[in-house]
Amino acid sequence: MARMLCGLLLAALCAPAPAASGQGQVSLTPAEQAWLQAHPVVTLALDQNNPPLNFRRSDAEGASFAGVSIDYANLIAAKTGLTIRFAGSTWEKALEQAMAHQVDGLLCANDRPERRDKLAFSLPYLELPIALATRPGQQDIHTLSAMAGRRIAVMRDTARVPLLRARCPDCVLVEVDDPPQAMARIQAGMADAFFDDLPVVQRAIAASGSRLRIALLYYYSEAAATRIGLRNDAPELLSIVNKGLAAITAAEQEQIHTRWLSTANGVPVERDLQLTAAQRAWLAAHPVIRVGVDAARAPIESVGDDGKPRGISQEYLRRVEEMLGVRFELVPMRDPELILGRLEQHEVDMLSAISQTESRQRFMTLSDPFLTSPIVIYTATSAPPAPGLSNLNGKRVAVSTRAGVAEMLPRDWPSIVPVTAISFKVALDLLHRDEVSAVVAPLLTGTHQLVELGTSDIRVSGETEYNYKVGFGVRNDWAELPPILNLALAAIPKFERDGFKQKWTVVRFDHETDYRPLGALLLAIAIALAFIFQLRVMVKRRTAELQQEVSARRAREADIQRLNAALELRVEQRTAELRRANDDLRVAADQLVQTEKVASLGRLVAGIAHELNTPLGSTLTASTTLKAHLVTFGQAALEGKLKRSSVEDFVVQSKLACEIIERNAHRAAGLIDNFKELAVDQASARRRLFPLRRTVEEVIASHHNAWKATPHRIEVDIAETLQMDSFPGPLAQVLCNLLENTLVHGFAGKDAGRVRISASLQDERVDIQYADDGAGIPPEHRGKIYDPFFTTRLGQGGSGLGLYIVQTMVSGVLGGSIVVQSSPGQGTTFQIALPRSAPRLTASTVAGAHGLAPLPS
Repeated sequence: MARMLCGLLLAALCAPAPAASGQGQVSLTPAEQAWLQAHPVVTLALDQNNPPLNFRRSDAEGASFAGVSIDYANLIAAKTGLTIRFAGSTWEKALEQAMAHQVDGLLCANDRPERRDKLAFSLPYLELPIALATRPGQQDIHTLSAMAGRRIAVMRDTARVPLLRARCPDCVLVEVDDPPQAMARIQAGMADAFFDDLPVVQRAIAASGSRLRIALLYYYSEAAATRIGLRNDAPELLSIVNKGLAAITAAEQEQIHTRWLSTANGVPVERDLQLTAAQRAWLAAHPVIRVGVDAARAPIESVGDDGKPRGISQEYLRRVEEMLGVRFELVPMRDPELILGRLEQHEVDMLSAISQTESRQRFMTLSDPFLTSPIVIYTATSAPPAPGLSNLNGKRVAVSTRAGVAEMLPRDWPSIVPVTAISFKVALDLLHRDEVSAVVAPLLTGTHQLVELGTSDIRVSGETEYNYKVGFGVRNDWAELPPILNLALAAIPKFERDGFKQKWTVVRFDHETDYRPLGALLLAIAIALAFIFQLRVMVKRRTAELQQEVSARRAREADIQRLNAALELRVEQRTAELRRANDDLRVAADQLVQTEKVASLGRLVAGIAHELNTPLGSTLTASTTLKAHLVTFGQAALEGKLKRSSVEDFVVQSKLACEIIERNAHRAAGLIDNFKELAVDQASARRRLFPLRRTVEEVIASHHNAWKATPHRIEVDIAETLQMDSFPGPLAQVLCNLLENTLVHGFAGKDAGRVRISASLQDERVDIQYADDGAGIPPEHRGKIYDPFFTTRLGQGGSGLGLYIVQTMVSGVLGGSIVVQSSPGQGTTFQIALPRSAPRLTASTVAGAHGLAPLPS
């Protein structure tokens, strides 16, 4: 019972604290909301024969799916507003559909380089070990390489195929289409093992009724990470899915795991260390590493009656040795000074358990610690307690040279007189002989040895600010080894670490037990009371500190309340001032937007006037010439001088003049009709059915005056049959502003530029692409182009409202979205996605159509 109580107590003191979990909340950007509105249904392909991750339900009529991935996808849909449709097939078919963008994404995917040109991958929603299942009776394995020469069944076209080829090149791969086929291959003697995600292997074993056992769990950085592969031409979808995943709470994840997954306890674990080529070469050049072991520091490490080292550090050594493929040659030693000296002289290459100090840094590099224990104060039960080091000022204190406290105390507590001791047992002898007042040593080793020695007159009296951090000490000319050791230590899973600690913190006695059970129980109770007393002293001291803090805080609260009252008054006054200023700013902004609209209409009228000048001028010239011929002909007729040739000439000239007048009159009338339609559309939010190409050509015609004197050209690639039921006025305003923006900014200083306007119909969505080969947009400006009043031509006539109006029109009255792609010197492309039939107008969108959309506050 004493051993049990002490072991549980030590395990509790050394266990790490649980990590806090948080919750996320989805908040979509306007662009994400627009994408969501434009794509009401998202289709995700899946392998319907992959239980329990995702599979088709046998009790459904062909359209229902279940599994871990389905639960995650449904949670994402609930948190983001997505509507998800699942498309089940084989893995090969699902992957083919996703890569061809025939679906929007693929469930239960791994991020592989060859897939990235078509797919973008979400955050991982599940990290699963890959399990290797073998026939019963086969020898135990601890690494994949131990399967060399054997046949392993693996799902074709999955991330596990290249993994096996890299980690076990001598394995024979038997590629299969689904888990039942893998089980059939093994039962038929065509394969020796099955390699897949742990829950898939567990479900396959249960479904087939085979006697396979899980022999190894392999954790591989990317193959263990399960993601959703999404089409890479929809960045908004990737962002929405990632936000949905981040919003899934720890409780929701636990519920999914409890429902579908089960663990595999007690199975050997191998983790991919991701060693570099240089690190692997270094290990190959150093196959044997000499390790110094302290023979008298239980439970961290010691030497048993059989002469073999044992303890927590040895468990870590054996695990790291197995992972790195090297051999640790153990050299037990009892003198800590001798141990350090042999490392300094390179007689050993590393120490299995040591802490770092300033003096050791010149010849030793410490790995990441694999064990941490607080350093505490031990005193005799008959002596007054010493809750902290301040209670030991002026006193002699025994310190262990192994823990490095002998170097820290003189530096931090010069009034304490340290007395070095080679071991905790020697320090206890000094305390028993009253040569020192206390012992400062690690809690883990000290308490363990107190129980092992059967000492009941020593207690833990107080705490210090120090911690005993134990790691592997490496000779400092081997700089390559510590990073390798750190990778191996980080790869040891938590349950193994806990097992190492629990195995050795339960006190064991190798000698004959000649104590009475009652004495052992009293000893355990005495130690427990010592801890309770220590806690009471600590609580009392902390309570006094808190009472002082409360008094100080109450005094400060009175001052804060007075300041708050004055501050609230000032905040109210300032808020009122800011509200009035904000209202004035909104009025001014609305006026500026309206002014920009009027200016745009003015430029349209100027274009009309210039275009009408040509046909009207031709008409005037023809009519003037006809009038002159008519006067000449009339005088000749009155004077009787008409000749046949004169009459014929008059008729020919009159006919020619009439044709010129008629042709140019029709041209002017056509221009007036077109511009009248365009002007009425731009001045109102009038909805009608219209051909898109004709509207685009009318906008281009209205800008002919500004463009004809330049070497630039505009191309249109829109089908004549493409019609829209929408608002041509706002659409024309969008195109006008884009053309003006290109001419002023994109083609500034360019010899010859090209604008291409194209459109295509996708279901009920019209995708319009406006592209120029101009100067492009600098990266630092790209995120600001839709901001009102942002312009790079401040003071040169630029209002900064052009692209703001474009974005407002597209996302408002037209009900679409706009995305810009641009690089300096590579031109600019605006992708405008509009519904073929525009949404019904509301009061706010009507205001937006007239340039009165509210500006961001």
